[in-house]
Amino acid sequence: MPQYVFKMKKGELEIEFSSDDADFVEQQLEKWREEILKKQTQQG
Repeated sequence: MPQYVFKMKKGELEIEFSSDDADFVEQQLEKWREEILKKQTQQG
């Protein structure tokens, strides 16, 4: 079974999550994408 591991780091902040559920991973990535696009739109 595949294991998905995502690790992100900015400065001292580091976030990591792992899952073997492809649907969960896809949903989380979509949420992050939407948040990033929303913030970029708000900044102008």
